[in-house]
Amino acid sequence: MEVLLQKNPSVEEETREENIFTDVKYICKITPLIRESLQNGCDVAQLPNGDLIVSEVKTINTQYTWDPTKNRVFKLNQSQ
Repeated sequence: MEVLLQKNPSVEEETREENIFTDVKYICKITPLIRESLQNGCDVAQLPNGDLIVSEVKTINTQYTWDPTKNRVFKLNQSQ
């Protein structure tokens, strides 16, 4: 009787994911990136596979003025 052994992909993925969080090189590279992103006000999500998602929202202020003689609105300035 022949017994076929198959690797379970989910077990391999779990092992790889567990190893990423114990990898000193990964931790040394990802920690400053996470810290900098959080200090800049970004949202940070670290996925189980070690990927990092950084979301940021940029605020742009624009000032407009009304010119009553021309009956128009003009953009004065814009800052980021």
